[in-house]
Amino acid sequence: MKVRVAAPGPAGHGVVRHAALVAERAAAHGIERVDGGAADVTHAQFTDALWGADIAAAAAAFTAWAAGVPRPLVVTLHDVPGADPDPARDARRTAGYARVVAAADAVVVSAEHEAAKVAAFSGRVATVVDLPVPAPVPGGAAPGWADRPTLGVLGFLYPGKGHAEVLDAAARHPSRPRVVAAGGPSPGHGALVAALARRAAAAGVDLVVTGALSDADLTAAARAVTVPVVPGRSVSASGTLATWWGCGRRPLAARGAYVREQAARRPGALTPYDDLDVTAALADPDGTWLPAPPPCGAGVAHAALYRGLRAC
Repeated sequence: MKVRVAAPGPAGHGVVRHAALVAERAAAHGIERVDGGAADVTHAQFTDALWGADIAAAAAAFTAWAAGVPRPLVVTLHDVPGADPDPARDARRTAGYARVVAAADAVVVSAEHEAAKVAAFSGRVATVVDLPVPAPVPGGAAPGWADRPTLGVLGFLYPGKGHAEVLDAAARHPSRPRVVAAGGPSPGHGALVAALARRAAAAGVDLVVTGALSDADLTAAARAVTVPVVPGRSVSASGTLATWWGCGRRPLAARGAYVREQAARRPGALTPYDDLDVTAALADPDGTWLPAPPPCGAGVAHAALYRGLRAC
């Protein structure tokens, strides 16, 4: 079966990487990825940031594109609206996502709380498929910053990601562990790095911002960190959490809708917290390692969805 995959954006973007990983896992179940031409199914990944300058433009671009692709059309939604603290922004995004859902034959999300949001704004039933856990590429030598205990956060830096909370937790601990942001700022958020540096300096905490990392260097960083942390509370679904798992880590994760759900679905794979206290993890870092990554059924689940749509 041939599936046309659509995920516009730079190769390093999390949603684009997700599309490639899903296609790779589905290939083990008889699914061939194609990027154009004839196909049995089309599968698009949608987050408004990749399809347009704003949600209205993104929804318009998606619906126009959807009118000309092979059917049936599956869309996986990312960053699903429905809980934004800005009601006006949430309403705009919800309306745009509803247009995207209306243009598709099937909808996929990565969490039950996302499916509930889709049902609320569209009346559609979304298929829930857990994010795939990536297999890490071989990592290199431990980075130079790993010469002392560290708290680590993976991925892009942007407001609300939680780096400030991790700095504050480091400042509260008597040993003042180093904080490592293993990644660079998201586009438009370069000033955040300077703001975090000022916060760290005022608290007497050493902050390392690595900048963009290759896959090998990201693996090395994830394995070198003493205590892995996922501090973002409002994530719809977290590819960063899956990356920690792929590198064999059991991170401390801020309790939110997605983390609560994953703690129930994958017991023992993470340590949820309400208020970040790193004392126990620094005292026993062995507890931040997994014996094996959690199982991943993304490939077989997508293959079954594609075949089910063709059988209808």
